[in-house]
Amino acid sequence: MVGTEDAQVSPRRRARRTKGPAISSDRVGVSFATRSKRSLAFLLILVGCTLHRAPERNPDMLTFHQKPGEITSICDAEQLALLRTLDKVGKQEAKTLSFESTVGAMERALTILNENTNPVNFLKYVSPDEKVRAAANICETAVQKTYVDVFVREDLYRQVKSVKDSKAKLSSDDAFMLDEYLSNFERNGLGLTLDQRKVFIEKKKRLVMIEAEFSKNLVEWDDSLPITEAELDGLPENYKKGLKKNKEGKYLITLDYPHYYPFMENAKSSRARQLLEEKFWKRGGEKNKALLDEALSLRKEMAKMLGFPNHAAYILDKRMAKNTDQVFGFLVGLKKKLIPLGKSNLAELQKYKKADTGSSEPIQSFEWRYYDTALKKQKYDVDVEKIRPYFPVDVVVAGMFEIYQTLLSVKFEKVEKGMTWHPSVEFYRVMREGKVVAQFFMDLYPRDGKYGHAAAFTLISGYTKPDGSYQRPASAIVANFTPPGEGTPSLLEHSEVETLFHEFGHIMHQVLTDARYASYSGTSVKNDFVEAPSQMLENWVWNKNALSKMSSHYQTKKPLPEDLLSKLIAAKLVNSGIRYLRQLSYALIDMTYHTSEKVDATEVYMRLTQEIMMIGGPEGTYPQASYGHIMGGYDAGYYGYLWSKVYAQDMFTRFEREGVLNTKTGQEYLKWILQPGGLKDPFDLIKGFLGRPSNDKAFLKSIGL
Repeated sequence: MVGTEDAQVSPRRRARRTKGPAISSDRVGVSFATRSKRSLAFLLILVGCTLHRAPERNPDMLTFHQKPGEITSICDAEQLALLRTLDKVGKQEAKTLSFESTVGAMERALTILNENTNPVNFLKYVSPDEKVRAAANICETAVQKTYVDVFVREDLYRQVKSVKDSKAKLSSDDAFMLDEYLSNFERNGLGLTLDQRKVFIEKKKRLVMIEAEFSKNLVEWDDSLPITEAELDGLPENYKKGLKKNKEGKYLITLDYPHYYPFMENAKSSRARQLLEEKFWKRGGEKNKALLDEALSLRKEMAKMLGFPNHAAYILDKRMAKNTDQVFGFLVGLKKKLIPLGKSNLAELQKYKKADTGSSEPIQSFEWRYYDTALKKQKYDVDVEKIRPYFPVDVVVAGMFEIYQTLLSVKFEKVEKGMTWHPSVEFYRVMREGKVVAQFFMDLYPRDGKYGHAAAFTLISGYTKPDGSYQRPASAIVANFTPPGEGTPSLLEHSEVETLFHEFGHIMHQVLTDARYASYSGTSVKNDFVEAPSQMLENWVWNKNALSKMSSHYQTKKPLPEDLLSKLIAAKLVNSGIRYLRQLSYALIDMTYHTSEKVDATEVYMRLTQEIMMIGGPEGTYPQASYGHIMGGYDAGYYGYLWSKVYAQDMFTRFEREGVLNTKTGQEYLKWILQPGGLKDPFDLIKGFLGRPSNDKAFLKSIGL
């Protein structure tokens, strides 16, 4: 899950997936709330008199109107059903063991659990009802704890190991699954003594709770900056219309992206920008600061219990990069190449600052976006607010659909009266050769209590059913674009068009999969590869032919003028050194956190930000308290955004050569990159698509080197 060039510490773009074994092997828990103290054992005692499994749910007919009590019943019943199945697996006699009766049975049981709980757990992120969100929070945490319990069961481990030891002849997919399940057990402490295992399990469950609370604190963080109308100087009228006022009549600038970014980019009041920046860097508060410290300590302790020198080594053992030397080598090498470019970028911004204020003081964190915007306006004549009217959401979505449909030979059919969780949500079916093959939802506008960034959520994974048919996948794109106003449609910045195109790429990766097993279908791939398919597709929003399909002035209906389009493309690499050094700083902060014996998280964050990006953070803040990535599945993994970009840009070279709307090339991309899921090695998939091993030439060119 998910930012690229302009990612924030809290994820702007993320591919969220089902929490199957492929994910639980590395960690358990991606954003959870507090769980009831009732244990599963206690639930098992009660099952005879109080609980009944919910009626079988049809994954092709999703509903989202469950009440809190229904969510609790579904959650508890599905976990109990899973445990009954796993108990049968664990009690099998040795002579009856086979891949199908062990790994196959476990995979089916876990798939059913996810199939029946993912849609209700998703309500944690999108439901308008606070009580529903709370119930979904509790269920999601419970399911993650169940995964901890499953992969520390000695009876199941013994059965799977027996199948491995039997050296039965298996298909390549089954052999892969057998090895992965065995690895999942061993990475969850099954090689430890019983006493050590008990300690390990307690630490892991505590980590689940910590990550849950961290995420909950961020989602519920509520702060804003009250400002006068004079302090809104530089912002367009539409921005002002979307603001609420406090009792004193002052405008409230929240820390949500649709408020924060335009303000930091355009507000002339340096003091107001500074105050907003300080608030932004304190999100999560002292509470999250302490939770992160505890999480870092627990991760280090658990990694060492499993024989790894640190948490990063544990994580990277299952990634494309393989080890910390590879990652540090990649990041430090890129840093050396980018530093001169970053210094040049800063020197140019400094000139704009001096002309504006007369000051020769170094650029501060609350200034660089403002002067970056000023540079684009003055040097390249690129004004975001002049471009925005050409990108009404409906036009962008229609053009985006046309491009994806052309490339991937599918059709998107809107369902006018589909069941959704909010009236603004749209529901679509994916058609191929007249048949429904998948479905997806689009939830594009902010509201109270909703997930605050941009992400693609898997609701139902694709997989081959026992009868040989294929389960239709279902996903949801969740974003927070500026909503329609009075007489004005939702109008996107070009960067938001890029975000939408990126996230929809994740949706296509999720719903067009043909992987045999749910745990490794769609975006359930190695974390340092998961962004590459969507990053590759971002290139379309910088192509004139593609942009002409996605732009039309909401009043005049004219497409984006050729001269404005040329200026926009010309300004693409403005301050690319600063932006990519910023990404590098996040990645190296993450790696330092997860390779150090002892770490002062605030000191490391501030020092590396200054050293790498050459722009320091506000004093007295603790930005790690909102570093959602490393508490939400990207621990020792933030490097993946840059790592995967290397492969993304190299893959795009084929479309550059053969045509960005070439259906034949699109079909090859579907075959090699989008369909296989995590059952195949990414290196093999990339080589298959390119017809050669990958290199970094296109990547370096794409970032201005």
